[in-house]
Amino acid sequence: MDARRGVGYPKRHVPRILCQCMLVDERDVVATIRAGARTVDEVGERCDAGTGCGSCRAGIDLLIREEIRRRARSSVPEALLAQLGLFGRDGDS
Repeated sequence: MDARRGVGYPKRHVPRILCQCMLVDERDVVATIRAGARTVDEVGERCDAGTGCGSCRAGIDLLIREEIRRRARSSVPEALLAQLGLFGRDGDS
């Protein structure tokens, strides 16, 4: 195995620090957004990211918008599912 190329070694996720002032990594910010934070200020209230110098606020906003887009892509309205016959009404699956 060639150690120089990392062949044979498991890849490890190294958390990316998003907020340097408060030492909050990107995973914590994403978890906060998925738990319900919808604005940069709400993220700051819940995990402190973006409450220092503010240089990470644009990155936090981007993560919020990405999560909103992800949810929009993954959610299909129930009425559409019923029209497609994928799920019946009143529990008639």
